[in-house]
Amino acid sequence: MKVQARDADRMTARPGPDGRVFLVYGPDAGLVRERATKLAAALVPDPDDPFCVTRLTEEDLKSDPAALADAMAALSLTGGDRLVRVRLTGESAAVAAFLGEIESGAAPAEAKLVIEAGDLKKGSRLRKAAEDGRTSYAIACYADEARDLLQLADSLLAEEGLRLEPDARAVLAPFLEGDRALARGEIEKLLLYKGLKAQRSETDTSVTRADIAAISVVGSEAAMDQILDAALSGDAARADIAYARAIGGGLSVVGVLRALQRRLDQFDHVHAAGGDPQAMMRAGAPRFGPSADAFRQGLRAWGGRRLDQARQRAFEAERAVKRTGAPAEAIVGDLLARLALAAAPQTRR
Repeated sequence: MKVQARDADRMTARPGPDGRVFLVYGPDAGLVRERATKLAAALVPDPDDPFCVTRLTEEDLKSDPAALADAMAALSLTGGDRLVRVRLTGESAAVAAFLGEIESGAAPAEAKLVIEAGDLKKGSRLRKAAEDGRTSYAIACYADEARDLLQLADSLLAEEGLRLEPDARAVLAPFLEGDRALARGEIEKLLLYKGLKAQRSETDTSVTRADIAAISVVGSEAAMDQILDAALSGDAARADIAYARAIGGGLSVVGVLRALQRRLDQFDHVHAAGGDPQAMMRAGAPRFGPSADAFRQGLRAWGGRRLDQARQRAFEAERAVKRTGAPAEAIVGDLLARLALAAAPQTRR
C-alpha cells in the first residue's frame, strides 16, 4: 500500500496492526532514518534489544542470501514481538522477490520488517512490491519544506521552554530546508547552547538571531548582519560584542570587510534610485522585519559626503590589511568602531 505524504508521520508513529512490511525510502536520508527509527519504536517495546531486533545490511544480504528469510522465520526467544531491520542503499531485486513470497505465504513471517532504502524510482521492483502488497506499506521521504522543519524546531524548542523570535525564524528557515537529519542537528545545537530548562533563568525563553549566529554553521550570514547592523546604526558596544563573537567563532575578517563594503554600496544604490521602498528592493535590501529596520536606520545615517567618507575608510582599511602587516582583526575592528561612533549622532535625531 502506498502511504500518502499527509499520512506518513501518523503511520510511522502508529502503524496499523495489519502491517507486516514497511518500506521507508526517498532522497532525504535523514528523514528515512528518523521515520524508520520511529517505526521500530512503535513495533517493539525495546528497539535496541538484540533478542527481539535483528539488523541486516546490504553486505549481510550479499554474503548470505538466506539471511533475511532466516531472520523473518525465527521465533522470539522471549515470546514477544520481533522486528527485522534492513538497510539498503537503493534497489534490491532479491528483497523485492522476498516481499512477494511473504504476500503469497510462501515465506514464513514471524517478525515485522522495516526496510530503509535510498531514492527509489517509480519503476523500482522493491517499491512496487511494497505498494502492491496487502500487508506492506511504502512510505516516501522527500525533502521537507522550511515550514515543516520550523514546526519541528518549534516543537523541540517548546519542550525546553524556548521559542524562536521572528527575526531568528527568518534567518533559520532557509537553512533548515533539505535534510531532516541536518536540520535536527542544527536545532539540537541551539538547545545545547541555550541549555536545558532547569539550567536557564526563568526569563531566558527566547532564541534570537544572535544565538543562531553564535553557534550554528548556518549562522555566518546572521553573524555578519549582527555586526553591520550595529556598526552602521551607531551602536558601538553591540557591534564590538558581535564582531568579537563572530571572529572567535571562525568568521573571516576579510569577509566582514567585504560585507561592509557591499552594504555601503547598497546604501549608495538606494540613495541614487530615490531612497524609497522600490529602490531598496532593487538594491537587494531586506524588505521586512528587524533586518529591514536596521537597514533603513543605516541608510539615514549614511548618505552624501558621509557615505563617500565611509567608503574611503573601508578602502583604506582593505589596503592596510593587504600592505601593512598589521593584524587584520584589529584594523577591521577599529574601522567598525569608528563608523559606529560616527553614525551614533545621526541615528539619535
